[in-house]
Amino acid sequence: MLIQPQGVIQKPGEPFFLNPSLLALNVFETAIAPDILEELAPLAEETRAMEDLGGRYTLSNGARLYNERPRHWRSDICWLSHADEASFDWFNRLYARLGLAALVAPFVPHDREVRLYAGFFVTRSRCDALDMHHDWKLESNEAFTLMAPLTANAGDLGMTYETVTGDRRDLAYRVGKGLVFGPSFLHSTAVGALAERAVFLCLNFGTDRMDNWANIGATTARQCELLRQPDGSFIRQEDWRRLYGQAKGY
Repeated sequence: MLIQPQGVIQKPGEPFFLNPSLLALNVFETAIAPDILEELAPLAEETRAMEDLGGRYTLSNGARLYNERPRHWRSDICWLSHADEASFDWFNRLYARLGLAALVAPFVPHDREVRLYAGFFVTRSRCDALDMHHDWKLESNEAFTLMAPLTANAGDLGMTYETVTGDRRDLAYRVGKGLVFGPSFLHSTAVGALAERAVFLCLNFGTDRMDNWANIGATTARQCELLRQPDGSFIRQEDWRRLYGQAKGY
């Protein structure tokens, strides 16, 4: 189980917290249990061959995946998400075992629970140019991302991020450590190339309130075909776009 984040500072009344060691807002590293890494290792190996845009695949454990590949990104990144509700349930059980809800609950405005929106295996072997961005363009900590490396070569194609002083730093991923980050954390995949794909477990999660779902969902709806909404119901990407995307210039 993940431990409570250590060393982050949040002033009373401030929406975000500071990580002094990384000198950045809304980000911390946390431990990933060895039994979860051992369980995911063979599945991570299977995902390395899943590269087709819009491809549908089935893992050896029965989970069905859908592959989204953003056309405008200058990398070969693949977002392999749950293709149906049964496969989402598998990711959701992982989410529960990781203890992420309790980990970020002090920071996330919510009523009953901090809810998983989507789960992924993320794979990539190259990044040609930085694409500095915020996963969540929000004014409070309503949503977070977990990126947890599953293959040793993930450390050779890490992350570039911006500190609160405006400097850019590189962060090397380490198997056994997950990076959790929310709004106002500016980052990109680092520039580089690998001989084979690095694989990550990625989870999107946050508030159970629907008030700001148009903005929260804009991130997850770009990366998967099926997502769970804050109220617990499921929605397909095409329906999310119809209901929310046009107003936000999706």
